Amino acid sequence: MTTMELLERLKTANGAASDYRIAKILGVKPQTVSHWKNGRGTMGDEVGIRAAEALGLDPVKVIVDLHIEREEGNPTFSVWKALGRRLEMAAMPAVAGLVGYFASSGLPHSLV
Repeated sequence: MTTMELLERLKTANGAASDYRIAKILGVKPQTVSHWKNGRGTMGDEVGIRAAEALGLDPVKVIVDLHIEREEGNPTFSVWKALGRRLEMAAMPAVAGLVGYFASSGLPHSLV
């Protein structure tokens, strides 16, 4: 998830919140949010963690995604990208098990 995607999700999750409100949630200046929206930088790790917490997302995944975004064009990009893929693959058995459980339980659910 990129900085822009996080900002959009924060805005939606907070009732179309203003940049000022998003800045307060993240603990940054409103100008910082404006810079991100204009493509002049990305969230740092600490802010990414605050965004993840505010959205109920896995902070590890968010941090890896932000590193992938920041490292594009650098030699370390492929390493971060591979780490992101490994993280996704590690989560797959848990998701598959959960879907299987709900499928066999007969309980109403939206996973299957």
